[in-house]
Amino acid sequence: MEVENIIEGCKRKNRRAEKSLFKIFSPSVLSICLRYSIDNAQAKDYLQECFIHIFQKIDKYDKDRGAFKPWMHRLCVNKILEIKRKNKPSIEFSTNHFPDYPVSEDDFDYLSETELLTAIRKLPDGYRNVLNLFVFENLSHADIARLLEISESSSRSQYSRAKTLLKKILIQSIPNIHEKRLA
Repeated sequence: MEVENIIEGCKRKNRRAEKSLFKIFSPSVLSICLRYSIDNAQAKDYLQECFIHIFQKIDKYDKDRGAFKPWMHRLCVNKILEIKRKNKPSIEFSTNHFPDYPVSEDDFDYLSETELLTAIRKLPDGYRNVLNLFVFENLSHADIARLLEISESSSRSQYSRAKTLLKKILIQSIPNIHEKRLA
């Protein structure tokens, strides 16, 4: 089935079309969910919520206004952020336990995608959201501020702190990276 036909089927609430849409786009949506979640269970919850939301809103998709995948991507990010706003946790985060290894930028070339995702998941929620929106969604700090209902300076500050903290988290992997370099 061609994607446009699948979308039209989903608009008619056709279960087979919905299943096909899920099969085609779930890997892409899951990658978004993984970046915003703290673990795989939460990512799977987000995935389910995202597809429920996609199927509820699919009537609003208009192919003349743009491609489906970016529309769906934006819908998913907004849904995840909505869920996060409703469930704001208050978690204290300390960097006191991080070792202080000498590290160069080249060391980070040896990190796997999994190691990077694991490190991003360790960031406090606000930092993780701003980092994801700025780096992966390519939003400006003004857009992030509107989306997260924070000030633009807060977005910039959280992004800066997220980068610093992410580097500290990644430094924990440096001993393993040095071993990978030698292998």
